[in-house]
Amino acid sequence: MLKLFVRAVAVLVPATLLIAPATQAAGQSSLADVRQATAKYHSVQAAELAGYQKFLPCFDSPGVGGMGQHYVNFGLLNGSVDANQPQAMVYEVDGNRLQLVAVEYIVPGNLAQPTLFGRPFFWNDKLKIWALHAWIWRPNPRGIFENYNPSVKMCPGH
Repeated sequence: MLKLFVRAVAVLVPATLLIAPATQAAGQSSLADVRQATAKYHSVQAAELAGYQKFLPCFDSPGVGGMGQHYVNFGLLNGSVDANQPQAMVYEVDGNRLQLVAVEYIVPGNLAQPTLFGRPFFWNDKLKIWALHAWIWRPNPRGIFENYNPSVKMCPGH
């Protein structure tokens, strides 16, 4: 009887460990959820209708990579972070065409450093904000949460 119990525990405990993390994460948004929530913004017109507007010039850094043209929804700059409602859509500039490549979460700098998807936001001293990019529509060889994407020229002419 004791051997049967030990065998059952040996099988059930690893299975429980495999199931527990999935259950804990079930209430949190995943990057797949963010893709689904932002897919409509492949159309810049849809983003503009939702309150996103072109903000600042296209960002890139020679030797580092591109960041792209940001469209920010200033109505979402309220200090809260909802993974499925990023404060900015980031577009690659290709001639007259804009292609959605990333999203960005932005929190005013007077608040504590936030985290999302287990990642701390970075401090942008120039804009005095906390920010986190997620390259969900274009792979970034440096990592999905890095600021610049070295594999893509984001701002032609810079």
